[in-house]
Amino acid sequence: MTKIPLPTIGEILQEEFMIPLSISPVTLSEETTISLEQIDHILHNKLIINTDISQRLGQVFHVSDNYFLKLQRDINNRK
Repeated sequence: MTKIPLPTIGEILQEEFMIPLSISPVTLSEETTISLEQIDHILHNKLIINTDISQRLGQVFHVSDNYFLKLQRDINNRK
C-alpha cells in the first residue's frame, strides 16, 4: 500500500495561509514579532511550533491561539 505523504507545518503555513493572503515572510515577521530567522526555520521545518509562536500566528491569521500548536502536534503524532 502506498503511503500518502504527510504535509509539513511549513507547507501548510505557506500554502494555506501565506500565499492566499499574499503575506511574505518579512511581513509575517513584522506582524507577529517573530524573527525572520524563526519564520524561515518554520517554513523549512527546522523549528517546531511552540505555544508562543502558535498564539502569535493565530492572531495574525484569525484562528485560535492553539491552532498551529495542535496542527504541529497532529503532524508529529502521525510520523
